[in-house]
Amino acid sequence: MAYSRVGSMAALVALAALGLSSCGDNNPTAPEGNPALVGTYSLVSITFQGQPTLGPPVATGSLTLTDSTYTVTITIAVPGQPQEDIQDSGTYSVSGNTWTQTSTVQNVQSIGTYTLTDGTLSVDVSTSGQQQSSVWQKQ
Repeated sequence: MAYSRVGSMAALVALAALGLSSCGDNNPTAPEGNPALVGTYSLVSITFQGQPTLGPPVATGSLTLTDSTYTVTITIAVPGQPQEDIQDSGTYSVSGNTWTQTSTVQNVQSIGTYTLTDGTLSVDVSTSGQQQSSVWQKQ
């Protein structure tokens, strides 16, 4: 079965949030973003709308988050299909459980939700009407 990822790749990393600063304290010395999110993550699983969930060893990747930027690299190697290497970066923001990201590579915006529990980051976003879910483990 072929996997359709056009438009979904940007969502991946989508992951998620846009260059907006996170809401919270208006104190000018308060840090922007969500310090709990900052770090490097390994891909646990990714699901593109209408497709089966993929994880290692078929789908591997890493996500790096700073206070306001992301960089993601994913390799998808489905047996019998050409390997797909995805690289994306851009800005993101969080507010409550809302995740917004803007890709500077693909020039698209993705909006959805996220949770961070015990170092596991789950991001569910929509880009150009395509849903994508990814789960990452903080290193």
